[in-house]
Amino acid sequence: METNLTSILSGFGVSDPSSIKQIYRSAWDIDDEYVLKTNKDKNQLKKSIFISRLLLSEEIPVIEYIDTADGKPYVHLDEKYWCLMKKLKGDCFDPYEGDPHDNGLILGKALARLHKALKNIQDKIESSDVDFSHEFSSWIVPEIKKNGVSFKDGVMDSIYAFFSREYKSLPRQLIHRDMHTSNMIFKDGEFSYLDFDMSQRNVRIFDIAYLGCSQLIDNYKDEVRLKQWHEIFRGILQGYNQLLPLSEDELKAVPVLFVFIEVLFTAFFLKIGQPETAESCLKMTNWLFDNMSSLIC
Repeated sequence: METNLTSILSGFGVSDPSSIKQIYRSAWDIDDEYVLKTNKDKNQLKKSIFISRLLLSEEIPVIEYIDTADGKPYVHLDEKYWCLMKKLKGDCFDPYEGDPHDNGLILGKALARLHKALKNIQDKIESSDVDFSHEFSSWIVPEIKKNGVSFKDGVMDSIYAFFSREYKSLPRQLIHRDMHTSNMIFKDGEFSYLDFDMSQRNVRIFDIAYLGCSQLIDNYKDEVRLKQWHEIFRGILQGYNQLLPLSEDELKAVPVLFVFIEVLFTAFFLKIGQPETAESCLKMTNWLFDNMSSLIC
């Protein structure tokens, strides 16, 4: 594999790298200066590159992609598409370190700034206008039924009701769609943003719910961490609202979106053959449903 990676890097004008280190299943650190990443979906990769370059023009700090020697944004080899990015310097932001409410404010404001920029550029981008209610009925519910998974009574009904009543009236725009702190690099008080592969037009509150839900995983069973999470998420909502006011309907939608996100993940992990992870998602779904009334208090 390293010989192939060296050949791919040469296509970007990077010769004789002294260090190639795999950091994810599909990404490699190159000399602590670049990140080489692979994607099987050309359109997804092209969208991520295009969005990143538009956001740079909006002065939003995002990862910078490097063109090949012949001016292309990727190398096509072994039925995969390879892109090279300048490595962003900084660290992942841990909102549990320090004051959780203040950290939540920082995260909420960072997401609001990103949403402002995404809205500014959305008309320049051909992106899917996704309807979660269609995804729910077309593959999520069938996958769950196929595997004989049973959530608590009321879980699925609450999602059906949300999609039939509130969902379609919520504010929509281009969103990140995979908003968690691993896709945000923090340095000198500023965030840089990663991975716009999954960006789509959808309800903007989804990014907020996704960010909040991602901080709850592995923490909802710990009373101390759960208390900290409430402060973090309260801060996220307040920080976002200071820059982009949220409607009452959006705030009311957050708890059921939390539940939907974990149902989605349950189905996803069943689909890719990871039943143990799906079981963990199922348990979190049931806990979220039981605690919907207290999630944003």
